[in-house]
Amino acid sequence: MARPIWISQLARLEIPLCLAIALFSIRAEGSVKFIAGESRFNRKYFENFTFTIRNDKIFLDMYLRKPLVRGWRARLDFRTRVGNSKSFQSLFSTSIDVCNIVNAAKINLFKKWYKNLLKYGNFLRQCPLNASHYYLRDWQFGEGLVPPFITSGSYRLETYNFFGKYKGKDEDFIMSCTADAIIYI
Repeated sequence: MARPIWISQLARLEIPLCLAIALFSIRAEGSVKFIAGESRFNRKYFENFTFTIRNDKIFLDMYLRKPLVRGWRARLDFRTRVGNSKSFQSLFSTSIDVCNIVNAAKINLFKKWYKNLLKYGNFLRQCPLNASHYYLRDWQFGEGLVPPFITSGSYRLETYNFFGKYKGKDEDFIMSCTADAIIYI
């Protein structure tokens, strides 16, 4: 008797794909509680940019004056609180090309985050992000969005958006957001 097609397809999966699925699907039940946030923005790009946290959820309301096009980059920094102090230490920091992430067909952690944002707002599904009014309402980290290496604790998530080279002479600041959160795993 012939095996069903899906069994043959499953048997051909490569080990790295299986490991990736396992890393993103096997998590202890947990939650993310947002406790504080702040933002800054460049009036050249935004008429208004409001970022607030209410009831563990993020709200964003912005009026973009001009399109954010290819070359738009974001520096993402994940920090953990050092002991009981007020200081944070960087766990993971990276700079990404936002348009490449938004337009990519390949699913990675950053694309998963963006797809989750689309459920709670009116952001475009393709880059560039045209001049218009955009919002995000009641957003929170969904299941499978917390990286597997994160443990329970106090964290700071920072995003710094810009054109050009980060901290370079040609850097053109767009906006930044910082959110403090407590993660329970």
